[in-house]
Amino acid sequence: MDAKPNSLRVVRMQEVTERVSLAPSTIYGLVQTGKFPAPFKITPGGRAAGWLLGDIEGWLISRTEKGGQHE
Repeated sequence: MDAKPNSLRVVRMQEVTERVSLAPSTIYGLVQTGKFPAPFKITPGGRAAGWLLGDIEGWLISRTEKGGQHE
């Protein structure tokens, strides 16, 4: 099996909360307002959802580039 780029790795909520230091309720609130990447269904018709690690890392980088400015 070929190794996939780290940015294409799927991460679930537990890892997302650990990486961004936000509670799940805060993350979902930010998703609803378009300020955080939306999760996607991992399997068609399934309940499991996740994010691409690259999307989460990109969000973190964008936050650091803003220098902590409030939106």
